[in-house]
Amino acid sequence: MKIRTLAAIFLGLAVVATSCCQEPKTPRAKHVIFIGLDALSGVGIQRATTPNFNYMIENGAISLHTRVARETSSSQNWMCMLSGAPIEMTGVTDNGWEYDTRIIEPAAHNAKGMFPTIFDLVHEQRPDAKVYGFYEWAGQIRMYDTDSFDLLEQGKDGEETINKAFAKYMEDEPEFLFVSVDETDHAGHSSGHESEGYFNAISKYDAIIGDFVRQLEAKGMMKDIVIMITGDHGGIRFGHGGDNMCELEVPVLMYGKGVTKGKVMEHANMIYDDAATIAGLLGVKMPEECRGKFMMQAFEPATGVKYVPIPLVTPFRGVTDTATITADGDVEIHYTLDGTDPTPDSPLYEGPVAITDNTCIKAISVKDGQCSDIVENLLYAKAPEGEAPIEFKLYRNYFGEVLPDFTKFGRADAVGYVSNFTIDGLPVESSEDDYAVIFSSKLDIKEAGKYRFRLGSDDGSKLIIDGKTIVDNDGSHSYNEKLGVAELSEGQHIIKVEYFEDCDGQMLNLTWGKDGSPLFPFSPKELLK
Repeated sequence: MKIRTLAAIFLGLAVVATSCCQEPKTPRAKHVIFIGLDALSGVGIQRATTPNFNYMIENGAISLHTRVARETSSSQNWMCMLSGAPIEMTGVTDNGWEYDTRIIEPAAHNAKGMFPTIFDLVHEQRPDAKVYGFYEWAGQIRMYDTDSFDLLEQGKDGEETINKAFAKYMEDEPEFLFVSVDETDHAGHSSGHESEGYFNAISKYDAIIGDFVRQLEAKGMMKDIVIMITGDHGGIRFGHGGDNMCELEVPVLMYGKGVTKGKVMEHANMIYDDAATIAGLLGVKMPEECRGKFMMQAFEPATGVKYVPIPLVTPFRGVTDTATITADGDVEIHYTLDGTDPTPDSPLYEGPVAITDNTCIKAISVKDGQCSDIVENLLYAKAPEGEAPIEFKLYRNYFGEVLPDFTKFGRADAVGYVSNFTIDGLPVESSEDDYAVIFSSKLDIKEAGKYRFRLGSDDGSKLIIDGKTIVDNDGSHSYNEKLGVAELSEGQHIIKVEYFEDCDGQMLNLTWGKDGSPLFPFSPKELLK
C-alpha cells in the first residue's frame, strides 16, 4: 500500500514537471497580413506623426529594437525577414546578389534552388491557403520562387501597390498577404532620414493602413487576423549600410488576434524572427536551417512597460541659435544641454531652446512616469564674425575610395575658415560628390590628461593630432563612428581632420571630452588659428 502511494506521488510529480517544462502553445491566426515599409526605422516610426500606428500599438504589441542583418541594405534583409534565416544560410549577401553569380551556396533549397521563404512553406504545407504578394521594388522578387504565390503583382508606386493589395484582400481574403512598399526608402535617400519628407512618407502609409484596419474592424474581420508591420533596415542622413543604431534597428508592430494589448517587447528580436512568427501563426514548420524564433513576447501578459515615443529635436545638426523639440502624443519633454542623460527631473521643455555654445542636446518624452529612449543632436552655435578658427582646403573632382595624400595636391579649389569640424560651412552643395577636404587648427589644452575623441563620417575621415593618427575612419562607407584616445599635455597642439565624399550621403562630426566626461563638439574658444 505504501509502495503504491509513493509510486502515485512520483507519477503525479512527473506529470506536473512535464507540463511545467512544456513550451507555451504557439498562437494561431486564420490570416496574416505582413506589411514591409522599406527603410522604416525604429526611430522613424516614433518621430513621424502616426495616430493609426499609435492606436495599433496601444491595442497591440511593439518591438522598437528588432535588429537587422549587416550590412544594413535591402536584399539580404528582405531575404532574412522572409526566410527566417541569416545571410550565412540564405546566401543572399548584398544588393548585387544574383542566383547565377552567388558566392555562398544556400544551406537549404526550394524548387528553384534558392533558400526557401515563408511563401514556399505556406504554399507547400498549406495548399489550401492562398498566398498573395504585392511589391513596389522590382529587384525584390529575384530572391523568391514566384510560383509559390497564388497572386503576385507589382505596383507602379507605393500607393498603388498597397491600395491594390488591400482591395484584393477585401475581395478574396487570402490566408497570407505580403505587401512591400519602397517609397519610404526613396524619401530617406532623397530628403534624408531626419527630414520632413521622410516623416511625411511614414505618415502617409500610417493613414492608408489605418483606413484599411478600420474597414476590417467594421466588417468584424480582425478577430481572425494578425497584422505585422516592419522595415528591412533604417537609415541615417541620406543613406544606410552602416552600423549606426538608426540603421540597425527597425520596429515590429503586431495587431490582431491574440496579440497582447499594450505590450512592449522589451527583449531584442532579430529580423529573421519575422518569418518564424508568420510560420507559427499559420501553422507551418520552418526548415532546420532557419534560426528565427516565434515572437512569443507579443502574446505574453503585459508587464506595465508602456510605449513612449522619442522626441523630435530640430534641427538635427548644423549651426543654429535655437532648437525646437516636439513629440507625437500627449507627453512631457525633458532635456539637457550639459551632456548628461535627461530624466523626469531635467528641465521641462516649454519652448525653443537657445543654443549659445556648441552642444549635444539630449531629450526624452515622459508619460505616466515612464521615459522614452534618449535622442541626441549635435548643434553648433553661430560664431562671431571673423572668429572662425579652423582653416579648410577643399579639392573637387577627387574620385578615390580612400583618403588622398593631401601633400600631393596642388592649388585648392576653395580655401577659407569655418567654426566647426563639419561640412556644413563648406562651399559645397548637399548633393555634391567626389571631393576631399582637410581641416587644420590649433587645440589649446588647459589641463593635461587623457582625452577621448569620436569621429563620425560618410564617407571616410581621419583625426590627426601633432602628426599622429588618433582616429582612422577611412574608406567609402555609410555614416559610421569610431573612437580614439590621446594623452595630451598642457598647451597647443596641431589638430587636423581629413575627409572625403565619394557618393550619395555626406556627413562629418567630431566630438571630444576629458576621459570620463561627456563628449561635446569643439567650442571655438578651445581652438586657435
